[in-house]
Amino acid sequence: MVKNYLLIVLRFMSKQRGFSVINIAGLTIGIACSLLILLYIQDELLYDRLHPDGSRIYRVGFDGKVQGKKIHSAKTGFLLAPALRESLPEVESSVRVVSWATFPARYENKAFTEKYLLLADRNFFSFFAFNLIAGNPDSVLTGKRKVVISESAARRYFDYQGPGDTSPIGKTLVLAQGYTVKISGIAEDAPLNTHFHYTLILSLDSWDDAAQDLVANQSLTYLKLKPSASPRQVEAKINDLIKAKADTAHTQQADTGNGFRHFLQPLHNIHLRSHLSDEIEPNGNIDYIYLFSAIAIFITLLACINFMNLTTAQSASRAKEVAVRKSAGAQNNGLVFQFLVESYFYVIVAVMVALGIVLVALAPFNYFTGKALSFLTLFHWQFTFGLIVFALLTGLVAGSYPAFYLTRYNPVEVLKGNLRAKLRSYGIRNVLVVFQFFISSCLIISTMVVYHQLEFVQRANLGFDKENIINLLHTRNLGGYGKSFKEELLKHPEIVAASYCNRLPPNVEWQSAFRHEGEEKDFLLAVYEMDYDHLKTMGYTLAEGRFFSPETRADSLKLLLNEKAAAQLKLENFAGKTLFSGYDQPGGRMREVIGIVRDFNFQSLKDPIQPMAIILGREPNWEMAIRVKAESLEPSIELIRGLWQKYAPEAPFEYTLVDRNFEGKLQTEKRIGLLFMVFTVLAIFIACLGLFGLATFTADQQRKAIGIRKVLGASVANIIGMLNRDFLKLVVIANLLAWPFTWWIMDRWLKQFAYHSPMPWWIFLLAGFITLFIAFFSVSFQALKAASGNPVNSLRNE
Repeated sequence: MVKNYLLIVLRFMSKQRGFSVINIAGLTIGIACSLLILLYIQDELLYDRLHPDGSRIYRVGFDGKVQGKKIHSAKTGFLLAPALRESLPEVESSVRVVSWATFPARYENKAFTEKYLLLADRNFFSFFAFNLIAGNPDSVLTGKRKVVISESAARRYFDYQGPGDTSPIGKTLVLAQGYTVKISGIAEDAPLNTHFHYTLILSLDSWDDAAQDLVANQSLTYLKLKPSASPRQVEAKINDLIKAKADTAHTQQADTGNGFRHFLQPLHNIHLRSHLSDEIEPNGNIDYIYLFSAIAIFITLLACINFMNLTTAQSASRAKEVAVRKSAGAQNNGLVFQFLVESYFYVIVAVMVALGIVLVALAPFNYFTGKALSFLTLFHWQFTFGLIVFALLTGLVAGSYPAFYLTRYNPVEVLKGNLRAKLRSYGIRNVLVVFQFFISSCLIISTMVVYHQLEFVQRANLGFDKENIINLLHTRNLGGYGKSFKEELLKHPEIVAASYCNRLPPNVEWQSAFRHEGEEKDFLLAVYEMDYDHLKTMGYTLAEGRFFSPETRADSLKLLLNEKAAAQLKLENFAGKTLFSGYDQPGGRMREVIGIVRDFNFQSLKDPIQPMAIILGREPNWEMAIRVKAESLEPSIELIRGLWQKYAPEAPFEYTLVDRNFEGKLQTEKRIGLLFMVFTVLAIFIACLGLFGLATFTADQQRKAIGIRKVLGASVANIIGMLNRDFLKLVVIANLLAWPFTWWIMDRWLKQFAYHSPMPWWIFLLAGFITLFIAFFSVSFQALKAASGNPVNSLRNE
């Protein structure tokens, strides 16, 4: 029996090839898009799930306020972890982690820049479930100058091929400024879906300069609580402990209107729900998970709606088939089963093709999202079960209309041609069209707003010209040759200017507390170290006073402020004013303010300009800014590379471009914009398929009316206009509903940027025009076919 039904399905598909292809295509695209999105969402939700005790692991976070400025940091005091482990019985164990990102390392003639260098307590590998390939987990990080390297790092430095190969344990790596460390272990690479990664893990005992303080934020503190412990009670005890052990500092902060508290963050919440400063790596965003979940649901609904609409469009033509079969003795149950078999056949084919599309599309999808999603994940029982349920529901819903609706009619009535009048109820179909184009309009507007904002940010006035500036890294490796390197660099005509600094925008993140002489109120300022030529190199503008001068040796104890800091410190007249800071000097020192620099952006453009102190730094410093002539960028890079090999041959040569660094801060938004655009195009395509199906259905229903109008002299254009009118009204309604909803959603998204453009009104009108044009084109294709037919045939068939 089932075999017979399948033969009927195949025969019908061969007769209606166009409808069959469109039917399967819409459902296939919808399923493929949803599967890709679900793979992405699952990967995001499974961050940090490799640790068996992950549900008991928490990170201690810091909330503070200094002069009204809120501080939300992932870092805490260096001594906090051991203090909590010793004082709180609820704490089973603790571990500290410190990130020293982008650190140069060398073994013999192989030099690399390590983007993920961590320092960690000796119990790191017993606390977390990262696997050691070689080495004793209890001792690999015990003692000074010990380092565990990842398996990928071992391959880079030693061509290590895994267990059984010659082990590099005991060999020595040279880090920045000749600092040597001995390899004590090899660890498996951390999986991509963990909130921090490593290539080198240095023993925390090696850090001699750590501030021995409970409240000076320097390290990330992780706690593993006992199974019976209450996180809320532990959080309260942490703050009580700090009040007791750091009483003087805490009281002082409270008395001056400032203050701080510590809180616990579940490990599993860090990636998607933590938006703190001082994270080791950028985190995800739970809002994007909600957004993509909604897109997956909407695209799936669009695909199912289309399937139903296209099935409906064929229903009238199949009514006579049903009537003939019933007249020949077929029972309703058998006919219902036949239609359901047909529906499920379409769904199964669509699912199989969708899986093939996902297999092909996964590589580019991984590239654009920065993921390493696996096709095999789709065959985990959760995905397989969900796909089966989806197929069953889709087949049932899509096949239910012809199965139960058409089979209930009297075959005599159908064969007399009385069925068409009963099929003229458009209510539910109109709602579905409005819903389809509501979603399409929302996606079009959202995509345009995202790209408009990204363009606005990239063209924003930063307070300096970010183009043609090479950011040379690790310049401390020049050592005593720093001055010679700079002087030889400036001899070349393609080099406009060059100067040293601690970090370059948009990565100026060092901070320190400053206060007026004789006062207790602290002001937290970003600290930007630079040499005498940096103002000229970067193009910053001096608003008042003077800049550092090589003729004035005392300038090493001076500082400049940006306008934001001057306003916060109320230094309208800064002449002779001094500020106290503990930056770069144990016990602190006084610095005289000698000038004000106009505000410029030195961090992400999502953030407002922060108050900043500018001090004279060493030469060479950590980084170097090199401004070159616009037409000489590539030759200048090769020139710098050659000089680097001359003065620092053992250190890796690495550089970035300042303009690309700013673009990199918007990488997540760019990826979101690209995915939005792709899914928008696909959603519109699916909506077009649905509209095409409805247009076919409508043209078939109005065949008699079209024939009469043509006999009475109506033109093809008149017929096309008649069939388009009702559909275009529905599209207008969809846009009127979509505009306020999308404005509300995108206004919330724009508020995450300190600088954002208002949403242009023309974006909404353009989205309306695009959806109207798409609808008109989709309907007109079928309307033209109906209007071009012979009216005699239409009237004869009626």
